[in-house]
Amino acid sequence: MKTVVLSILLLAVPAYAQKSAEHLLANSASLADPQSIPLVKASYSTAFQGKSGESGFNLHSYLEYFDGRYWLAWSSSKVSEEDPDQHIMYATSKDGHSWTAAQTLAPDPDGASGPQRWITRGMFVEGGHLYALGALVASADYKNQGKGIVWRDLQLVRFVWTGEDWKRDSVFADNCMNNFPPLRYGGRYVMPCRDNTMALKIDVGEPGRWKSIPINAEAPFNKMDEPTLYRASDDTLQLIIRDGARSHYLLRAISTDNGNTWTAPVRTDYPDATSKNFASRLSNGNFFLINNPNQTARDPLAISVSKDGWVFTNPHALRASSQMPSPSTKWTFQYPHAIEHDGSLWVAYSVNKRDIEVCEIKLSELHP
Repeated sequence: MKTVVLSILLLAVPAYAQKSAEHLLANSASLADPQSIPLVKASYSTAFQGKSGESGFNLHSYLEYFDGRYWLAWSSSKVSEEDPDQHIMYATSKDGHSWTAAQTLAPDPDGASGPQRWITRGMFVEGGHLYALGALVASADYKNQGKGIVWRDLQLVRFVWTGEDWKRDSVFADNCMNNFPPLRYGGRYVMPCRDNTMALKIDVGEPGRWKSIPINAEAPFNKMDEPTLYRASDDTLQLIIRDGARSHYLLRAISTDNGNTWTAPVRTDYPDATSKNFASRLSNGNFFLINNPNQTARDPLAISVSKDGWVFTNPHALRASSQMPSPSTKWTFQYPHAIEHDGSLWVAYSVNKRDIEVCEIKLSELHP
């Protein structure tokens, strides 16, 4: 068995060597003017509308499908991002468009005057149970990114849906700010995490215990932020990374040995506003990448498609100010997460960090 695994890894190296980590966008001209790219055919719904002074900030939205319903969770506070009253909200829908009234998944742990707050970190289904993740933090010092502790007293906590409400279950990982729910590779959870460094966490089969594999980078790429992890068609693991040093391009790091070692991240040719991206694979074998490719604003939110997970093409605007009721208003669309269900790609994102929307795109509309 060991010989077979080794031969597969060795055979994968020449194919990888012929590809360029820097080359993420098939045609640079396709995103030369991101505000002019065509709109994808889609259906939209508002899942939650924030109210100034009451629920004015809403971000970090995540989707899952469980027990005949779509589930949506996000971070919310009265006024601003990372305020001490930040907590986790959720809503559900039977059709993905008509959403229930929002309810609290995880309340502010120590009151509006206390330092602790929640940042929602995703949902996933395992063993017939629906789980939600929340990062419990006592500070968010982003000026320390790449050089020190950003989140003080950081714990990644798991909640479980009991059938009636959400119950705090366990500490899923200490000192870990994940970006998306963990993925299953080879029977193990794999999950990129950030604290004062970037690392890939691989579970060791015991609750709360992980093997940490550092992903190292020298300046100017040492401010790696908000990564997306997926496995490309050639079995390489790919990290698409927001560049906190604001090159205004996505970074990429690659592993050819199931995450045990990583290439140093490089700047790709894919433009980015410096925001959160999301990429994954569809059931038809194609891949998709969602980001803000306008280097000066989070408008539009766009999607492109790939046959192999290496090079993406055919970008379309998923949401743009041109389609909003007041096109002259400054609109932002950010922090996407997506799931595939029932022949569609469902994308959740925030509008102006105030409202949470969900977009449905038929898979037939997404072509490499």
